[in-house]
Amino acid sequence: MTEYFEDGESILAKGSRLAAVLRRTACAAAVTVAATSTLGGVATAAPATPAPSSSATAPSATKAPSTKAPTTKSPAAPSTKTQAPSAAVPPAPKSVGPGDRIDILQRSLGDGKFQALQCTMGFAVTSGTGERLGVTAGHCGSVSKPVGVDHWVVGQIVESHAPAVKPDPKRPGQMAPVDPFAPDWATFRLTDKSVKMLGSKGRIAPYSVGTAKVGDKVCQQGSVNGYRCGKVVQTKGDWILTDITTTQGDSGGPLIRTSDHAALGIITDAVTLSDSDTGQVKGKATQYYSLQAALRASGATLATR
Repeated sequence: MTEYFEDGESILAKGSRLAAVLRRTACAAAVTVAATSTLGGVATAAPATPAPSSSATAPSATKAPSTKAPTTKSPAAPSTKTQAPSAAVPPAPKSVGPGDRIDILQRSLGDGKFQALQCTMGFAVTSGTGERLGVTAGHCGSVSKPVGVDHWVVGQIVESHAPAVKPDPKRPGQMAPVDPFAPDWATFRLTDKSVKMLGSKGRIAPYSVGTAKVGDKVCQQGSVNGYRCGKVVQTKGDWILTDITTTQGDSGGPLIRTSDHAALGIITDAVTLSDSDTGQVKGKATQYYSLQAALRASGATLATR
């Protein structure tokens, strides 16, 4: 396993994609990490390809319940922090499960430092070949990017589908989705066999895969904002919108229906609704990509243990 540390300020991914009436910000938080040592002669797992643009965010949903078209306004950013590399070697992780923080290393910045995106594991699944995989948001990283847990590189992205973006002609410097309803999911494997991938952890204990319906009482788990609950306010194809608030770093986190513990989706976006005339914020929401859709496309099945 390769060891790495957070080094420097935690910064938000810049930019957002705008479509119709919603302003949403990708829920992956950009961080800088530094590889300080390796164990067993393992080389630092730095991808050679450039990182995806940090302006990439998740796609749009349909109109939110509002009588006026809201203006664009970003959700509040989480506080920054600085953590210097430690001389002590942290213990290697024993497991990773739903709601746990994962870091996807994007590219080398030189001097032993790497750009990474902090995201959250959603669910454990079993591939068609019987391999145990984790699910997260596609915009967190592309295929073959290293996946870190608790300061150790323990896996890599297997499959990733993120919405393509293009410059928004109405908002210079900002990006808009080419297809607002394109998939946003990824799977990753654990390359370190000493780390176990859990199907359930804490209050996230899925029994089955479900279809979200308006009014469903639901809860999500994010690596930044923890366990939060609310209800489904809208569905559109493979997309779900709830009244739960979230911020960067929660991307990929699980959404569970409380009545039957059904796994519904993974966190993709933070959404802010505001009045076009007054600029007053009308509400905040979170958008998710359907787990059913991700499983259908990948040929995987939910792992509950």
